[in-house]
Parts: sequence; C-alpha cells; structure tokens
Amino acid sequence: MTLLDLWRQTDAIFPELVLAVTLCAIIIIDMMTPLSQTKRRAGSIAFAGLLAAFVVIAMRLENGREVYRSLTFGQMLSHDQLSTFFRLIFLLGAGLTVLFSMRSRETDGYRQGEYFSLMLGSVLGAMLLAASDNIVMFMIGFETLSICCYVLAGFSKHDKVSAEAGLKYMIYGAVTSGIMLFGFSYLYGLGGTLSISGAVTSMATQAAQGQISGWMVFMTLAFILTGIGFKMAMVPFHFWCPDVYQGAPTPVTAFLAIVSKAAGFAALLRVMLPFFQVTSLGSTLSEMGLPIFFGLLSMATMTLGNLVALRQTDVKRLLAYSSIAHAGYLLMGLTVYNHDSLEAIFFYFFIYLFMTLGAFWVVVVLVNRLGGADMSRFKGIAYSAPFLFAAMFVFLISLTGLPPTAGFVGKFMLFKVVMSAGVAHMANGVITPMAAFYFIFALVGMLNSVVSLYYYMNIARIMVFDKPGETGLNESGFDRALAGMLAIPVLGLLYFTPVLDLINITR
Repeated sequence: MTLLDLWRQTDAIFPELVLAVTLCAIIIIDMMTPLSQTKRRAGSIAFAGLLAAFVVIAMRLENGREVYRSLTFGQMLSHDQLSTFFRLIFLLGAGLTVLFSMRSRETDGYRQGEYFSLMLGSVLGAMLLAASDNIVMFMIGFETLSICCYVLAGFSKHDKVSAEAGLKYMIYGAVTSGIMLFGFSYLYGLGGTLSISGAVTSMATQAAQGQISGWMVFMTLAFILTGIGFKMAMVPFHFWCPDVYQGAPTPVTAFLAIVSKAAGFAALLRVMLPFFQVTSLGSTLSEMGLPIFFGLLSMATMTLGNLVALRQTDVKRLLAYSSIAHAGYLLMGLTVYNHDSLEAIFFYFFIYLFMTLGAFWVVVVLVNRLGGADMSRFKGIAYSAPFLFAAMFVFLISLTGLPPTAGFVGKFMLFKVVMSAGVAHMANGVITPMAAFYFIFALVGMLNSVVSLYYYMNIARIMVFDKPGETGLNESGFDRALAGMLAIPVLGLLYFTPVLDLINITR
C-alpha cells in the first residue's frame, strides 16, 4: 500500500478519527481538572469534537465527496449514503444529549470525563457499525457501542435502580449478541465470504436457484435479527427497554432512544440492503415470507408498545414503551422493498430524532426541578412553566402523528408505502391474500396511532387540568432556547426534501 492509498483510506474515516482524538483528550484533560469543573470542561470538549465531526461530513456532502459508494480498509467499511445519513443522525443526537448532560443534575458528583468519553465511544462504535460491510468489523462496532452503553446505563452507581438497569442491559445484551454471532457464522458458511453484502447476495441467490433451503436463509436472518432487534427495542427483544430507560440517567435514556436505536436500524439495513438492491431477488423475498415476517414483527412491536404505555405512571417508562411502538412504525417500511419505503424510513427517523429528544429535554428540565419523572409531579406545569409545556405539547402531538407537525407527514409516508403495496398486489381489482395483508397492516398501524393519542394527551391533560404541584419553576433562557430549537423542525420540516434527495441509497 502506497502512502497515497493510506491517506485516502485514512481520509475516509476522518470523522471517526476526530471522535477518537476527542475521546482521548477528554480522558487526559479530565485527570488534570478539579472535580467542580469537570462537567463543564469535559462536556465542552465532547460537544466540540462531535460538532467538528459533523462539520467534516457536512462539508464533504456539500462538495459531493460522499455521494457514491466506496469500500476502504480491505473492503471492510462501506462509505455510502446509508452510512452518511446515520453518521449525521448519531452526531446530531449525541451532540444534543451532551448538552442535556451538561444541564442535568442526575450525574453530579462523578468525574464527567468518564461519562462523556463513554458517550463518544458509543458514537464511534455506532459509526463503524453503520459503515461495516464485513462481519468482523460489524461485531467490533456493535460491541464497542454496546459495552459503552451498558456502563452509561448504570453510571449512577450509588443509585440501586440505575445499577440494576446497567446490569440487566449487559446480561440481556450479551445473550442476544451471542445469538447474533451464531447467525453470522451461518451467514459466513452459506455465503463463503466475510463481506456482508457479498454473503447475503450469495445466500439469497442460492435460495433463488434452489441450491439451499429458503428456511435456512430465513433462520440465518432470524438469528442475526436477535442482536439487531435488541438494539432496536423490537418485540420480542424489548424486555430490557422499560427498566433501562427508567433507571438510567435521563440524558442517557435520550441517548439510547436515538443513537442506540438508530444504530440498530442502520445495522438491519446494512444486512437487508442486498435484498433491496438486487431486484431479481424480489420473488425470493416473497417466497421466504420476509414481508409477512417483518409485518408481523411490526404489528406486534407497535401494539405491545402502545397498549402497555397506557398503564404507565412514570414519564420515562412511558417514553420507553413509546420508543418500542415507534420501532414498530419504522419496521413498516421493511415490508416493502423499494425506494419509497427507504425514503419513508429515513424521513421518519430524521423527524423522530427531534421530537423524541425534545420530549426528553423537557423531562430533563422537569426532573432537575421536581426531583422525579412520575406523572404526579408534572401537575399544573402549563401554569408554572408555560413555554416548556407548549414545547412538550408540540412534541407529543408529533409523536402521535397529528397535523400540522412533521410527525404526521412521517407516518403518512409510511402508511402510504404500505397501502401502495397493497394496491400493487391486487389482481384486476380483486384483493389477493397479499393485498389483504397490506391493507390490514395499514389499518393496524392507524389504530395504534389512535391508541397512542390517549397516553400522549394524558400527559398534556395532567400538565393543564390537574392542580399545580409547583409554582414558578423559573424557566431559564437556555431551557427555553433549546426546547424551541427542537420544536421548530418538528413544526417546520413537513417536506424536508433536501435530506431525501441527498441521502438516496438506491441510486
């Protein structure tokens, strides 16, 4: 390898190198910083590093340098539109949660250098995971993300609930990772290569030609989906989510809801993209029942998440089940293998970032002021903190999927994709079994959105109509500014076509 080749490959992972250098700088500077100043200093360095990496990727997009697919480091990393989109999501979500962490009191009393370095380590693992086209690199990125998240979930080590959350997360995560690795061993055996795209394409082609059983392909993907589904908080691998979301510090909960979930979806798309991109395998997908498989997973995930959320009295736990339900909505796009479905998933994820982080930001502020996240503490917030209530109301109606928010457009795009697939499967105006499945699927999604309206609006009802428990919460200018900054995209990004045009992974 020449120096020029080495430079080109190093240049491809320059954002990741920025994060790695920032992570090391935080650890070193934290050791020389008094405990009273460690949060401000470590948080500022972490935010600066995330911002620098974000700017690097944004500048490359502006110059057209990250539009087409390229493989680096022995074809282990794929720098394409998929990895670029999710890298931006990771950096944006992590940058905002760093700001949350700097304002939160839940991690006070600890050396923050460890906290922020773990957060950057998680982002680094997520970015490598999203770009991995090699089974070994995939597992390295996956476990780097996972181990850092396990420690973050139990970071408040003197809090028994937080310690329990971290332990549960680690044990469940270790088991599902092992099952996923078992699935990858089958993928390697069937595909004959460590390249994920090459192995999946080879495996599906063999299935299409009748050389291997479709059930073998199906079971291989099911094993792999165990670990990925755990990261996505998808039923039946969701059991860790409520306890961890409730026990972890609120900024960590927000981080898991965005970065960890996005990393799971990036990993899933990385495995499934060969199916999307090889159009001749469309009949093979149907024969293996993958659309129905993902449809059933989607319906189970959104239904369980919404129904169990109805009975929650802790806002963080409620948002955990809400996160499970939204994983179900996002899975709707995977029942249809075309450009429109991927576009709908990307758009919804972009909006999900703002509305979820916005809701968690309001929770962070209120937990700081009120000392807990149970709903009884949120009574009368509309009068004691009117601006925060207004922002929270915007986030709640967007999470429900009501107009005039971008959440409505996101859900509409997903439902449209499913309905269009149902119409496409009709034969001369006659509803075929597959068309009926898509129509029923869309109906289940709409009914779930109606169910979610109850528990989201119940939070708003408590904030408005119940007798105030606190008066004069003294909203700071920063609290209002950040809440407003997150609410503006939720209201304004009804048709954010530049993102969709830029991140077009099917061309």
